[in-house]
Amino acid sequence: MEQRRTRLAGFAVALALASLPTPAWAHAFGARYDLPLPLWLYLGGAGAAVALSFAVMAVVLKDRGAGAEEVRFDLLTLPGLGWLGGLAVLNIVRGLSLAVFALLLAAGFFGHPNPFKNIAPTFVWVVWWVGMAFVSALAGNLWDLLNPWKIAFTWGTRGAVPAPHPYPAWLGRWPAVVLFLIFAWTELISEQAEQPRLLAILILAYSTVTWAGMARYGRDTWLEHGEVFSVVFGLLARFAPSHGEAGEWWIRLPAVGLLCQHPVPVSGVCFVLLLLTSVTFDGILETPSWVDVRTWIAESQALRPALLALQDAGVNLIALIKTAVLVVLPAIFIAVFVLISKAIAWAGGGKVSTREVAGYFVLSLVPIAIAYHLSHYLSYLLIAGQNIIPLLSDPFGLDWDLFGTANYAVDIGVVNAKMVWYVAVTAIVTGHVLAVYIAHVMAVRVFASRAQALRSQIPMLILMVGYTMISLWILSQPIVT
Repeated sequence: MEQRRTRLAGFAVALALASLPTPAWAHAFGARYDLPLPLWLYLGGAGAAVALSFAVMAVVLKDRGAGAEEVRFDLLTLPGLGWLGGLAVLNIVRGLSLAVFALLLAAGFFGHPNPFKNIAPTFVWVVWWVGMAFVSALAGNLWDLLNPWKIAFTWGTRGAVPAPHPYPAWLGRWPAVVLFLIFAWTELISEQAEQPRLLAILILAYSTVTWAGMARYGRDTWLEHGEVFSVVFGLLARFAPSHGEAGEWWIRLPAVGLLCQHPVPVSGVCFVLLLLTSVTFDGILETPSWVDVRTWIAESQALRPALLALQDAGVNLIALIKTAVLVVLPAIFIAVFVLISKAIAWAGGGKVSTREVAGYFVLSLVPIAIAYHLSHYLSYLLIAGQNIIPLLSDPFGLDWDLFGTANYAVDIGVVNAKMVWYVAVTAIVTGHVLAVYIAHVMAVRVFASRAQALRSQIPMLILMVGYTMISLWILSQPIVT
């Protein structure tokens, strides 16, 4: 019995210690930032700005037909830019993408095992994952051109795609939902995600799944439903002010790509909400409230027997707690969104079903996901992203200096807490205002009368204002506490 008490005490201490804030690239500012005004004023002001935007749109946006936002221009028609859409140029870019893909695999399997001396972890988790999300949302769907799995499959089959099996309609985007949940767990919870060799193995495993899906159901079908990164970056790119297709490069109004003619299916709704909650989850892990939760769990008398049993079985309790939250949080978000959708349907006259409402309005949440991603990961990209500079000269950790940058030292002074705070405030408010705009336009299109459309948006406005204040509070915690 004494031994069991000792083990439990050891676990409690370890859990409490693990809960303490530790230096991280994501918020490595060196000092906290003292706000010139109380935090509650920023939160209230942000919420008020979102509410005011609704009032302005209610007055200004009287009738938005299906083609009202179709203002676009093909950049490739401008003199001197047409060559960018040429097949030779595109194939050179695709070849470089495959070369980088091969380099990452080679570095993972044969390079230095230290993640800081191997290019694979920094490139995958910082440059590619965080950077490509920024590019997709703010520029356009570059991933569609650079996707190495798509390129390799296309070139490997020489354009002759085998006759695919029909894709089951019931399957929807559920493969992407499941794969994204696994990816989020790997990124946010797994303690081995940055190990180069394991990372290379995971890339190969995912490649096998992706190519098998393309072979069975067809390349484009699997890219749309099962290739999780095509789904993620394609979704974010619908916000972007440009769109490329078939040798054309269109400039369009920001966020109009999120307007839809048909409701998003249930699997798509769940994917959007999972994407939103995964970033929120990462932010929650950096708040003092998360420390309090984990401390409470460590000290809970009711949970002691279960904790002891799990600890004796060799379970990583910290990872288990995080995993539980990662599963529960999206479920909470989905439940809240369903309730809001039900309220919207009722306020809109009850002729549009809750399921249809959820499908029509879920894309209005994408600007919020983008704003949160930009606010939360900007410092991480600007600071940790600098590690790619020396790694380009020595990608395998073999003491090379190919480009003379091997001795580059990361400068954490490129960003500070003050800058990140004001970027967060601006991005969060802007993202929620654009979300209100998308929701308002969709309401006018979906509901029979303008009065019904305006009434329907009151529940959505409450959601937007509340989430604006909550998300800004989460982002403030590592900066001002």
